[in-house]
Amino acid sequence: MRLSLHKSLAIAIPVALLMGSCKKDTGPEPETETTPTGPSYYVPTTYSFTSMDYSSSTTRLAMLTEMVGHIRATHTSTVDPAAIIDAQKLKDMYVNANNTFTTTGANTSGLQLKDKASNFWLAQTGFDALFDEAASTSTFAAATPTTASALSGTAGKLISPSRAILVDANGLEYKEAVEKGLMGAVLYYQATTILANIATYDNTVVTNSTTAQERAWDEAFGYFGVPVDFPTNTTGLKFWGSYSNGIVNSAISSNSTIMNAWLSGRAAITNKDDDRRNAAKDVVLATWEKVVAAKCINYMKGAKTNFAQAADRHHNLSEGIGFVKAFSYNPSKTITDAQITTLLGYFGTNLYNMSTTNIDNVINSLATIFNLDASKL
Repeated sequence: MRLSLHKSLAIAIPVALLMGSCKKDTGPEPETETTPTGPSYYVPTTYSFTSMDYSSSTTRLAMLTEMVGHIRATHTSTVDPAAIIDAQKLKDMYVNANNTFTTTGANTSGLQLKDKASNFWLAQTGFDALFDEAASTSTFAAATPTTASALSGTAGKLISPSRAILVDANGLEYKEAVEKGLMGAVLYYQATTILANIATYDNTVVTNSTTAQERAWDEAFGYFGVPVDFPTNTTGLKFWGSYSNGIVNSAISSNSTIMNAWLSGRAAITNKDDDRRNAAKDVVLATWEKVVAAKCINYMKGAKTNFAQAADRHHNLSEGIGFVKAFSYNPSKTITDAQITTLLGYFGTNLYNMSTTNIDNVINSLATIFNLDASKL
């Protein structure tokens, strides 16, 4: 894959109170239904469960952070000509080889990103070629670091007053191709796949104080990238957690909705309450999918607002197409494959040719599919 255009998720309170209104008729979210009944138990107000462990997820978030940081180092109009992308370094980071990360914990973890990636859009196997191309483009751009060298048909650097980015020959930003590509193909794919299949994990045999189902739910939570006391604490948000915050949260109240579901679902698993676990799972999946849609709308509006500034326009468009492709990695998605294909069609095969009309088409389509008020985003 190249993620390119067609080529290339206090006081304890009763669960019954917490889950009583979690299902709302908001477009693709589950229909309103009677709250599941079951045993009485309490849910903590932070993700602080006995023997919880989602370190494998947070380690992978740290790995992706370093990969993105390596590419971002080239994104300045006054970059040191020596600051070019090292393709082999990115390849090593992808499979966690040769002690490439800055922390010993990551290097010795035995974890990697590649073996967790979906191969939809050829994601698992296609990134190495993307790393090579990005490195070649960065070398070309570094020869004239203060000059905008990219244009339709030629990979290089685009420069606007607020940013400088490396793009491929079709205007897709390499950093976003990697970042949004792996956010979708690893983080969102793994979390939503775990949740979709949560009932298949054993919840009887206890190993190291937890069951396989508890550990699976913890791993999925870790991929969302928020602290245990989110949303009271929004320090250190990573990737999807960061995108849930800010204007998206203001528009759809995503932070409290999804965190309450994470908490209630984990408590339900511990208390063998399958009905409430399933209800919480549905809320997480529906809310996370709306976060993807809402943030995509936000970036598409940014592309339209900054249409005259090439680097800003292509940065926003690259974010947008990355989010649209991310939908496909969710096995429980409510957006259809046909709708995704239509959305990708609006982007076309070359971002230099994308019109404001098609930007509006993406915005309006997502707003309709997910029952979102685009004016709030």
